[in-house]
Amino acid sequence: MTAHDQPPLPAVGALMLDARRDRVGEVMDVICGRVLLRDPAGGREWEAFPCDLTPATASDALRARVADVNDQAARSRL
Repeated sequence: MTAHDQPPLPAVGALMLDARRDRVGEVMDVICGRVLLRDPAGGREWEAFPCDLTPATASDALRARVADVNDQAARSRL
C-alpha cells in the first residue's frame, strides 16, 4: 500500500465511527498511524486504524448519545 492509498488521518476533535467496534468516538490524538478515540461522554481511549474509521453521521452521534443516557439511567437505578 502506498501513501496515496491510505485514508486521510482525521482531525483531533472529529467524531468518527469505528466500524470494527461499531462505536462512535471523538479523535483525541493520532500517533504513529493509529487514531486514539474516546467516547464523546468520556471513558477510556481505544486505538483504531484509519482504514476502520468513517466520519460519524448525525444518526451515529445520536445513537452514541442515547446509549450513554441509557447507561447513566441504568447506573442510577443501582
